[in-house]
Amino acid sequence: MKIIKYILIILLIFSSSCGYKSVNNLESFNFVINEYEFSGDKKINYILERNFKRFQSDENNPTNFKILATSEKKISAVSKNTDGKVATYNIEAIVELEIFKDQKLVDSNIFKENINYDNLNSKFELKQYENILLKDLVNQIILKINNYINSL
Repeated sequence: MKIIKYILIILLIFSSSCGYKSVNNLESFNFVINEYEFSGDKKINYILERNFKRFQSDENNPTNFKILATSEKKISAVSKNTDGKVATYNIEAIVELEIFKDQKLVDSNIFKENINYDNLNSKFELKQYENILLKDLVNQIILKINNYINSL
């Protein structure tokens, strides 16, 4: 009798759904980006362009935007060790957006993300690590940008 109760409880748990729904998929965004222009850091602009190209396919959508983006990367020393060498850096990615609809400025906003990281002995490895961190920061900014544009 106990086995039947356990089987019924397990079946009940597996048969009910949790209501999970992906938030950041293309179907959940209801806008189209017709045009975009970039200025500033080339690495950040490349990642932004890949994102904005995803939103050009649906020409029948009435919500069409033109975006002007200015990007910037700042790397600064946060702390030094007793020898006077940099021990910790801070990298900051900044994207300033101007959003136009029907040739009129709808909104402008600045998106920033930053992170601290330790210095490495090898300058090559440090540069590679900075590139990985920058890509991650820009991807976080892209999520914010997509949700922000979708809320307009």
